[in-house]
Formats: sequence, structure tokens, C-alpha cells
Amino acid sequence: MTTLKSNIKNKKAKICTTGNARLIPSVFYFLFLVFSITSCGNLPQGRYGQEAVKIAVLPAYSTAVMSARYLPLLNKLSRETGFDVQYISSENIASFGAAIENSRAQLVICDALTFLTLQKTKNAVALAIGRDQSGSTETGGLIITSFAAYAKGIDDVSRLKGRAVCCASRQSTEGYLSQAKYLFDQGMDPERDLRVVAIGQLDRMLAGLEKGDFAAGLIPQSQWNDSLSKCYKILATGQPVPNWVLASLQGGHTEMDDKIKDAILALDPAKPEDQKILTKLGLSRFADAGSIDFRAFSEMADQMKIPY
Repeated sequence: MTTLKSNIKNKKAKICTTGNARLIPSVFYFLFLVFSITSCGNLPQGRYGQEAVKIAVLPAYSTAVMSARYLPLLNKLSRETGFDVQYISSENIASFGAAIENSRAQLVICDALTFLTLQKTKNAVALAIGRDQSGSTETGGLIITSFAAYAKGIDDVSRLKGRAVCCASRQSTEGYLSQAKYLFDQGMDPERDLRVVAIGQLDRMLAGLEKGDFAAGLIPQSQWNDSLSKCYKILATGQPVPNWVLASLQGGHTEMDDKIKDAILALDPAKPEDQKILTKLGLSRFADAGSIDFRAFSEMADQMKIPY
């Protein structure tokens, strides 16, 4: 079984958890002005004189896995824009809002449910949205089970009634809502007919499925790969939902917003470096989010009684 693990030590971008800074000698005073943190691992400070841009990324996986996916992108944005692009992290999805607040992040990369929440609480504006490998700006979730559970009769979603099913968070768009809507349309109420257990991060789910703690797991479709197909069976594909978005928390019209948006839209899968970045994100490229209507999606969340 191949697990989702990654150890990252990257010298070009920062992974920061917010906290209180302490006074330091004047020779290092400019570092204090860049950003205040209590822990940034062994990652270096930004170049002197750069303007900092803080991008908070929703922690669907552990910090190690998320950094492996997103640090190459943030490094690219730093080079293309001239900003010191900093990666704001939180321990889990539940603490993401506090991380945004404490860090004063200017932009976020997050799923559609989180965007709807930030749209209400922070007047967030969607700048760009991911496209999957077929070019669609929609994605979805999968309901998977282990080979062992499949062999014991968990071979259809109807077999999940009364059983424990794990997800990262009930606030996850393609990690819960997509699958919940599918089950609802099949006549199953996930909150009534299943025992849904939210365990915080997607990479913990695979270990739980492997041990037999859960009959099935809910994962984003973009995370399905050849490695997982050797250990798990897909029971169903959830309903389509919007892909992850890059959103501004400062109105969507500042020079910073424009430069970051232009750089992310310019990622070209025909270029080897950009292709590697996009592959890590599970995307084919980004598209302008200006034409995306999130109203139908908000209606889906309302129908499933998922607050945002």
C-alpha cells in the first residue's frame, strides 16, 4: 500500500502557522516587518525589499502533503510577480478561518464551499478556477472502499446503510457534499442512514480504510490514481461541483490581485515546469472565474443543509 506521505524542505517559499511575534535585535528588524510568526520550520526569510503576499491554502491534507502540492506553485508566482508569496497553513479545515484572520492573508486557494463562506464573511471575489484534465471547471467526489471490505460484501452504496463512513470534513465540497448529494438522489440520507465520521485530513482516511475502521471513504475525484486503484474500489461517483478557486479577500481589483491572477492563468501545460506544477495540483490549467455562477451550487448546499 502506497500512502500519501511527503517530506518537504523547500528554500524558496514559506509555510507558516500564525502566532505572536516577539521583539528581536534591530539587525533583524526588517524580518519582523515582513511577517510575524512563532514557527516556520527551517524555511528562509524572503528577499529584502519584496512586498509580501500571503496566500492561505485550505488544508485538505497534512501540511507535508499540501506543501508538496502547493510550494512549486507559490515559488512560480513569486518569480513571475516579484512578490514574496508566502504560504499560510493551518492544522486542519476547522482552523482555516482563524489562520486567515490571524495571518491577514490577502488571497486564498480553497474549495467552493469555503469560497461561499468567505464570500459572505470576507466579501471574497473569485479570480481563477481550476480545470480538470478534460478542461471542465467542475469536479466531483468518489465513494471508495478497500478490497477487503469489497470482498466482504461492501460492493454497492446500498450496503453502506448503518455503517461507518469517513470523510475529511462535512464542509468539504468534493470530499463530502458531492457524495452526499449523490446518495440523497439515490434515496439515502447520509446523516440518517450512515455513520459519517469526519477525521480532519484526507490522508488519514486511507489508513482507516486499510485497518477496516470504516466501510467506505469519501475522497475528491482528482486524488484517484493508479496507486489507489491497486488497493481500493470505486463504489460511486458524486454529483459535479465547482473546482477549487483562487479568491481575493481585498476586492479582486488591486494590482496584487491582478498580478497573481495573471500569473496563475498564464500557467501553460505545454511548458515542462508548468506541467509539473499543474500535475501536482491535479489540474490541466486555470481559467478566469468571472463567468462562473455559484448560485446553483449554493442551492445544492442549502438542499443538503450544509452551512456556509
